[in-house]
Amino acid sequence: MHILKEDLGISAKPLKVQFDKLVLQPLLGLEESNFPIQTLVVAVDALDKCESDDDIRVILHLIPQLKQIRPVHLRIFVTSRPELAIRLGFQEEVEDDHQDFILHQVPSHIIKEDISLFLEHRLGRIRKKRYLPPGWPGGTNTQMLITMSVPLFIFAVTICRILLDYQWDPDDSLAEILIHHTDISQLNGTYLPVLDRLLVARDGSKKVQLIEEYRTVLGTIILLESPLSLNALATLLGVQKHFLHIRLNSLHSILDVPHNETTPIRLFHISLRDCLLNADTRERTPLWIDQKEINQKLTSRCLHIMQQKLKKNMCNLQSYGVERTTINSQCMSDHLPPELQYSCRYWIHHLAGSRYPRSQIDVIAAFLDAHLLHWVEVMSILGIVSEVLGNIRTLQSVTQNSEISKFLHDAERFVLKNSQIADITPLQIYASGLLFAPARSIVRRKFGKDSPGWADGYPRVEETWSPELQTLEGHSKSVLSIAFSPDGQDLASASNDTTIKVWDSATGHLKQTLNSHSVSVLSVAFSPDGKRLVSTSDGTIKIWDSATGYLKQSFKCYPGPVQSAAFSPDGHRLASTSYDRTIKIWDSITGNLQQTISAHYGLVESVVFSPNGQQLASASDDRTIKIWDSATGTLQQTLNGHLNWVWSATFSLDGQRLASASSDRTIKIWDPVTGNLEQTLGGHSGPVWSVAFSPDGQLLASTSYDGTIKIWYPNTGVLKQTLKGHSNSVVSITFRPDGQQLASASHDRTIKIWDPDTDDMKYTHEGHSGPVRLFAFSPDGQRLASVSSNDPTIKIWDSDTGGLMYTIHTERVATSVRFSINSPHLITNVGNFNIAQFYEISFLSSQETSPEISIIQAGQWVTIRGMKELWLPQEYRRRSAIKNGAVALGLRSGRVSVIKFRD
Repeated sequence: MHILKEDLGISAKPLKVQFDKLVLQPLLGLEESNFPIQTLVVAVDALDKCESDDDIRVILHLIPQLKQIRPVHLRIFVTSRPELAIRLGFQEEVEDDHQDFILHQVPSHIIKEDISLFLEHRLGRIRKKRYLPPGWPGGTNTQMLITMSVPLFIFAVTICRILLDYQWDPDDSLAEILIHHTDISQLNGTYLPVLDRLLVARDGSKKVQLIEEYRTVLGTIILLESPLSLNALATLLGVQKHFLHIRLNSLHSILDVPHNETTPIRLFHISLRDCLLNADTRERTPLWIDQKEINQKLTSRCLHIMQQKLKKNMCNLQSYGVERTTINSQCMSDHLPPELQYSCRYWIHHLAGSRYPRSQIDVIAAFLDAHLLHWVEVMSILGIVSEVLGNIRTLQSVTQNSEISKFLHDAERFVLKNSQIADITPLQIYASGLLFAPARSIVRRKFGKDSPGWADGYPRVEETWSPELQTLEGHSKSVLSIAFSPDGQDLASASNDTTIKVWDSATGHLKQTLNSHSVSVLSVAFSPDGKRLVSTSDGTIKIWDSATGYLKQSFKCYPGPVQSAAFSPDGHRLASTSYDRTIKIWDSITGNLQQTISAHYGLVESVVFSPNGQQLASASDDRTIKIWDSATGTLQQTLNGHLNWVWSATFSLDGQRLASASSDRTIKIWDPVTGNLEQTLGGHSGPVWSVAFSPDGQLLASTSYDGTIKIWYPNTGVLKQTLKGHSNSVVSITFRPDGQQLASASHDRTIKIWDPDTDDMKYTHEGHSGPVRLFAFSPDGQRLASVSSNDPTIKIWDSDTGGLMYTIHTERVATSVRFSINSPHLITNVGNFNIAQFYEISFLSSQETSPEISIIQAGQWVTIRGMKELWLPQEYRRRSAIKNGAVALGLRSGRVSVIKFRD
């Protein structure tokens, strides 16, 4: 229980993390205690109710890990419908370690005997507790109850709860149950007796009111995504607690209603929900639940709760840098009551399930105008900020073409940009999020009042959102390779830090980290069905289950590192490059080596199958690309033309073109059948590492040592746009299968997600043409001089406004710059410049840093009086300088941004 209290967001974390913290570690802890019980039974009920087949596979993979528990002997009891994913999961994960017990294959007389024993035992207890005569309810009635129950034990259990309910005469309850013995649906026969008697002796307006009250209470309880206590339920519904007590008093036989008003009310069985929502039930009882109607009411109530209670800094945190994991559970309980937590998490779920979601657009717009960031803050504190993007996209779908569509799009971009830091330090949505949002951001405009009090205005930023959607940080060293899953939902990354990470491509949420390689992971790729992931490293190829993270295979292919590997389109074969200048073809299922192709005179840097699987293309240090018959290993074409190493090659999706990337700073486009060179694309200022066609073949993306990504029209060779944002070489690029996003990997340790269709011309580009290298503040802090690493100019900025005042053109790049203390001159290694025309010297403090402000953690955080207050996005960390309460930040794009801090 202490884990649940310490980490309220545990339910949103990967199943592997939940299993480790909530199941495995507590059980392993028994080894260190004198636990008296030798055998424990762990029950996993209704496995088929998992949200996805992947979740089922993960659970079935994790369960066998419990075998390591000693000295307690464990038995795992799993119940489920025999869905395909579950049958396959048992075959793959626990084939030799389980016994099947298929209920419908058990002879009915055995089930009847078991239910008979159960009922006889329970009826005996009921007779004793209700002071009923011996033999009650009689042999005939008992046999009828047994017959009605077969084959569902839940029916028998519910019957006994009804008969034990002290609110009602047991003989009357028995009679009502037996009336329904001819019902086709056992659910009706179980629950209708309870529902029918709620309305006995009621008529007219009283009955109508009672029906409405019960439908609201029952409907809410069965439709809640997470159970709530009586206290929380009363607040959510806006009713008095005593009202709920009265209505729930008659439902104890079908609902688990605890005596403690802070303990959640639960269904005894999910079948109650099925019964009340079933269309057939509508003709049998007025208490049938209209799901859409209840969802409409719950949406309104959730919005009301949030409107009343949300505000900035819900938990009264002392600084904008307080980490979520340091907020204790008592603080959360005090400031975030259960009904507010529920409302924040599920209001959009109920909206989507309501009958007329668009009818509430005005209310939703008013709520978002006032509380969007406050809602995101709470979701961040709860550890479920990863759900916000999905919620916003659901809102977009139900409110499309409305006045709030632009606001929601802006909110989506804002959350994409800030969700990772919000998950760590929730209040940064008001600090980093607002300060660095584009000047025209609707979120920034609406919530500017919530920006930190220590910020003296806003730094100079871009006018609109850039093509960069999101930056994923998590690797501790260079990211070398990335790959989208075939369905586009996952993004895998391989790094020098020896790990593979799998991310949710829609939200940027880290789903899992795969550890097994001992050195740098050089490449990663998904199988065509998305179920497997291949990674290459120093002499090894590893194949993983992409859903569970389970290492399925590992095979050695010495000598030396394996630069890359690729699945064939049917997923049956795997091609890999080898340090011995060969290409190896493997059976991807068995790991058997099928073929070795002596390929190049130089190292083979990459290999890829054609879309039809018939060809194989390899790129090499020997400056060539070779095309092979993938079945026979016969060389079909050698493509010559590059003047330096060729790092990668890729086919277009139709197989009609092949693009190659080279250290000669060019991309070449070839006809893979004839070997003819169609286009040579030049524009990068450094080696080109990687290329990728868009799924429709209309775009080609390239990455380079120069830190940029270029997007081309491959048919014409025309450059569409250049994407800047990485602070180091960009080494890998891939389009999402639907073509809507582009992912890049860099030596700067990040993955960036881009919108490839955004028009680059929308963005202002005031500043240097290259990364900012040097800064110097004037003695009074009013002016700032900057120098670029590859731009022969010096720029003078107004540190108050961040505006560019003047550009000094020099013969060569300056390597030193400073302001004269005694005269209006700028002193550099390429000359001294009189700047009196826009700088009037004043003899103020000449100290180089502010004692109150500092930058720590590799440029990530600005601290004020020793407390972390402002997180700097990755693109703002290249160069910095501090003077008289101002922080100047130099960007790789060449821009300079200045933040002024109040005393």
